[in-house]
Amino acid sequence: MLSILGNHVRLCDGITRREALRLGGLAFTGLTLADLLRANGPSAKTARPARHGTFGQAKACIVVFNYGGPSHIDTFDLKPDAPAEIRGEFRPMATSVPGVTISEHLPRLARIADRYTIIRSVHHRDNDHAIGAYLALTGYSHPRNDVLGIEFPMAPTDLPSMGSILSKVRPSERPIFSYVTLGDLRHFGHNDSLGQGAGCLGRTYDPYVLPFVTRSGQQLDLSSITSVTADMDAVQLRRRQELLQRTSDFTPMVEDTAATRNVDRFTRRAFELLSSRATREAFHIDSEPRRVRDQYGPGAFGQNCLLARRLVEAGVPMVTLYSFANRDWDTHGNNFNNLKNTLLPPTDRGLSTLLDDLDNRGMLDETLVVWMGDMGRTPRINRDAGRDHWSFCYSVVLAGGGIRRGHVLGSSDRSASYPAEQQVHPADIAATIYHCLGIDPRAHIADQQGRPLVVSTGNPIRAILA
Repeated sequence: MLSILGNHVRLCDGITRREALRLGGLAFTGLTLADLLRANGPSAKTARPARHGTFGQAKACIVVFNYGGPSHIDTFDLKPDAPAEIRGEFRPMATSVPGVTISEHLPRLARIADRYTIIRSVHHRDNDHAIGAYLALTGYSHPRNDVLGIEFPMAPTDLPSMGSILSKVRPSERPIFSYVTLGDLRHFGHNDSLGQGAGCLGRTYDPYVLPFVTRSGQQLDLSSITSVTADMDAVQLRRRQELLQRTSDFTPMVEDTAATRNVDRFTRRAFELLSSRATREAFHIDSEPRRVRDQYGPGAFGQNCLLARRLVEAGVPMVTLYSFANRDWDTHGNNFNNLKNTLLPPTDRGLSTLLDDLDNRGMLDETLVVWMGDMGRTPRINRDAGRDHWSFCYSVVLAGGGIRRGHVLGSSDRSASYPAEQQVHPADIAATIYHCLGIDPRAHIADQQGRPLVVSTGNPIRAILA
């Protein structure tokens, strides 16, 4: 990743093709030699066939990722008839879609439920944050998903995030970044949480990382957004680039590996994009009318929703917004107070305003918005008034970009423990995102070692496509 607060991602180590094949071989992606030849041949450039139906309807995607696992039973899948130790404190609220209810603490989203789809039957077995995030953000299970409770750092052998694949297959057509993340995920011991970067595709396809904006009281401190991007002129950027070049000159003995060449290309491209007018204007949310900024709310989440809208409007194909930093949704204790006082109000305001704003600007039909997390929470409330990890059933919300409006897919059982019908896997959500963006989920691409990779092993969820 390129971060304006410095680099913290381990770089590729420049292993040779022979070493790569010895270490992982084609089994790394589970493909055959024929697949390898196909990935490197002319057909590799046909990952985006001609648009038809909902395929390719979305020009951009905003993923709101809620790290820690939002409680599905307290947000989009309430169980008012369940025993008290399961149903909890919150009551269901009627929405604009007849017969569909969501939490009483999401009143704005309830009023616009006719603009999105709720999936209530998402299920996987990676019941831990780091590997759950990896699965959600890449659509692939981590190879060590059987080791729970151990936080692995990101590695150059990781499979790429959806944004990184989009950067490779369908980069921005404008002088702006192809993949931006607002914030980045950190976990125990300050390890990089998994699934955020380009991994085996190489750093060229890492996101441009903007750190979490901060608040002073109830007012948003915008300096972390504007000072390094929008308010930096081309002269300042050129000076920084010259300084970087002089520093590089002191290390002439650095081995000229594919990895170092990769970093050099990435850095050069990053400076070019940072100095472009389109980039600087997109990040400058101060230029928005005060009325619009106030609609999103004064907090960091709402203002990042506004920034995400500005970025896709400027031509960024993929924006991932890490909603509340480090596992704030991990409500093992004090679940209900945390939700109703800290997490749900800004989510309700920011997300509903984002959908309203996109729709009013005529952008929602061409912008896919996805609200998801790494898991859900246990149906049974624990002794600390919290809910624990539960990946076996949870909810995801999708809107715009080819998704049906006012729809609910799937259902959970009486206690919201397991899917009762139409079970959905995160790989299917990834395949649906690719489909809406015009990328064939079965397309093959090559990583930086020349090995083939299938974009997604999931299947687009046809029932939620418009």
